[in-house]
Amino acid sequence: RKRETFYLHEILQNYQSVILATGGGTPCYGSNMDLLKKQATTIYLKTAIKTLVTRLSFNKLKRPLIAHLCDEDFPEFIAKHLFERNPFYQQSKFTLTTDDKSIKEIVDEINTLLL
Repeated sequence: RKRETFYLHEILQNYQSVILATGGGTPCYGSNMDLLKKQATTIYLKTAIKTLVTRLSFNKLKRPLIAHLCDEDFPEFIAKHLFERNPFYQQSKFTLTTDDKSIKEIVDEINTLLL
């Protein structure tokens, strides 16, 4: 998390026009969300637990926080983390629900928000 914060500061200070997709925990660490709100336009890509479980299952072994979880415990773990992180995510300028949308639909909605 410390390294993420370092690079977050670095990116926000050195680039004027960039799209940055942070990891789910990045906005929740230290004052990262305050920094993001101050220096960027934030968009929370809100996604249902069921969808997150499906998406994260594909590369579960490459993700240290979830690699050790059995399939039965996985949805509860995701729900708990989403609940804990939600107060940070809710501070985003925009919220966009992504369930059942194609990448193109999501990108189009983001472009509309930013115009």
